[in-house]
Amino acid sequence: MTNCIFCKVVANQIPSYTVYEDAQTRGFLDIFPTTDGAVMVIHKRHEEKINGYTKKEIAVLFATVQKVAAGVEKAFATAILTIGINHGEPAGVHHLHVHVIPRFVGDGGGIIQSLPNRKPKETLETVKEKIKGVL
Repeated sequence: MTNCIFCKVVANQIPSYTVYEDAQTRGFLDIFPTTDGAVMVIHKRHEEKINGYTKKEIAVLFATVQKVAAGVEKAFATAILTIGINHGEPAGVHHLHVHVIPRFVGDGGGIIQSLPNRKPKETLETVKEKIKGVL
């Protein structure tokens, strides 16, 4: 995609601080990090959401996430990472990317479930049936 900043990174049209690259994926430092060592991992083929990739492409992407996560843990001497995707988020870059963020005891961060600030409105049984009904 011509207007995608991550596609421009893949095409080497703009610089990046690449920590890992292979034929299908790339991991590079977040230029607006929340902490040292925050890496974004992408599949080089542009898609906005996880649903756009094949199972094989997702496997390749997450094999790179696994490799980068191990490197970040070792480089920053931490066993705590937050790994996440903003799927369909209207803000930010619309090229699916996986954040690998090193965490440290006392860093003020929280578990990923603490991110939304909206209390559930439906019972767990209702939610289960809604999801099962469309799968």
